[in-house]
This record gives sequence, structure tokens and C-alpha cells, in this order.
Amino acid sequence: MANEKSMTTGKHIVVFGLFLQIVFFGVFVITSGLFHQRITRSPTAASSAVPWQKYMYALYAASGLILIRSVFRVVEFTGGNNGTLASHEIYLYLFDGVLMLGVLVGFNIVHPGDIIGRKAQNGGVILSDMESDGEGLRSGRK
Repeated sequence: MANEKSMTTGKHIVVFGLFLQIVFFGVFVITSGLFHQRITRSPTAASSAVPWQKYMYALYAASGLILIRSVFRVVEFTGGNNGTLASHEIYLYLFDGVLMLGVLVGFNIVHPGDIIGRKAQNGGVILSDMESDGEGLRSGRK
């Protein structure tokens, strides 16, 4: 078994990593918000052709759920193995399972695959520039 010192060191490393995750994820959310603000103020031709706003709101909702989950994980680890959050499974189900289920359902309802990596061509959709010659993967060429 691990001694008390190495367990404490491991706990500190995990909590530090979780705080770092929250900081960088927060930077990502702020960057996304700045992008949203700027593209709304000065739309491009490409942004006018796609209903991208609903995808940004789905991203914000998912980000909120993930941030709540990350804060829960920090509180769980700082409480120790015998803490209330670590010793009762219901909290794990609520603050981990249900929140991630919300992210999954949200991105299935507003699926980003509808706008990422696809180009409209004559009423059809191609998946990459390799297929733009009309042949591509449909004819077996790579």
C-alpha cells in the first residue's frame, strides 16, 4: 500500500490538475465568447450561410455543464476518500453522470457534424476536398 506522504502528494497533483483544467477550459469559453461577439458584430459571407448561433449556444450549455462537473471533482478530491461526496454514489451520478448525459444529449440534438467539415455542392454534401472532383471516395479512389 502507498504511504500517507505519497497519497497526499497524489491528491495534490490531481487537485492541481483539475484546477488547471478549469483555468484552461475557462480560457476556452472566454475565447469562444469573444469569437461569438466578434463574428456577430462583423459577419463573414461563410457565417451568413450557416445557422451557427445555435451551435454556439449548445457549446455554452455543454461548457457550463462540464465546468460544474469539474468544480464537483475538485470538491470531491479535496474532501478526501472519506468525504461526503466520495462516500455517497448519488453525488457521482448527479454531478458526473447526469451532467455528461446532458452534454451528450445536447450535442445529439444540435449536432456539430451538420456544419463542420462539409461543403454543399449541387444540393448534395461532400465530406472533404478530396471528393470535390465528383469522384473521390465514392469511386474507390483515395
